[in-house]
Amino acid sequence: MTKERVNLNMTSTPDFLIVGAAKSGTSSLHSYLSRHPDIYMPEKRKELYFWHVVSNKNKSIVDRLGKECVPLKLEDYLSYFENAKEDQFTGEACPSYLYYYEHVLDNLKKYHSSWSDIKIIIILRNPIDRIASQYKFVCKKNLDPESLSFSASLAAERDRLKNNKMLPDLFYTDVSKYVDQVSFYLNNFNNVHVCLYDELKDRPKELLEELCKFIGVDAKRLPSFEFEVVNASNGAKKIKYPFFNRLAHRLGSVLFFWLPVKHKKRISANFKSLVSEPIHIPEKELETLKATFSEEIKMLEILLQRDLSLWKR
Repeated sequence: MTKERVNLNMTSTPDFLIVGAAKSGTSSLHSYLSRHPDIYMPEKRKELYFWHVVSNKNKSIVDRLGKECVPLKLEDYLSYFENAKEDQFTGEACPSYLYYYEHVLDNLKKYHSSWSDIKIIIILRNPIDRIASQYKFVCKKNLDPESLSFSASLAAERDRLKNNKMLPDLFYTDVSKYVDQVSFYLNNFNNVHVCLYDELKDRPKELLEELCKFIGVDAKRLPSFEFEVVNASNGAKKIKYPFFNRLAHRLGSVLFFWLPVKHKKRISANFKSLVSEPIHIPEKELETLKATFSEEIKMLEILLQRDLSLWKR
């Protein structure tokens, strides 16, 4: 194990957390920082969800991925770090940690011996762009059981929040309210670094060097690379007929169970193209979102003492 266990119920792993926001470059940060020889991040899965899911009544992530993919016990979580070397800094990236900040703090206090000194990396994106990207991602991964349109998804969010059984991916506007989330981390942790998606796109090398310094590793040892955004939502389409799509998948699992996996995937992809349509995001909805988040962005500027005028255009 990377770090000594204080006792059977506590750990000093990880050293840092990339907590989000979703669709703001966390996958890219994980991909590039994990290449540093002095940093170890889980290889089997990027997002482990452990620090919020163990105490969260909303178990939608566990239901979707399966208990075998989401560690619910400390020893299962630590197994993802068993290949880390003694002198490596350990970290994890999970965008839902930013949204479920109270659960993260409660569980870190319970399981992590030096929770207040964990280094927290937050990366934020223009909320309107983030929401649009999130919707495309939801469509691409078919995460919405109702396959709602963009407008209908925004309208349904209030009831879905009350229900609290849906994936946080579907809480578009609520997840994008950064001020309370960032304030919480700044107020409860000793080491918090906030960066922007814009910086990741415009000057990735410099940003990663800053993050290496923040984590405590030599930036010169970070391998050179050609930067590209990881886990982008390009090519996303929306399912037109969710009922028939679900029915076809159930029938397909029965009729084609004997086929090799690669053939199943090809059939599934071909079928999806037949029942899908291009994603439409109405301009009027984006204008409404700009007005909705105008005050939020102003408050974030004050909190971070940064100019976010680019987000207002």
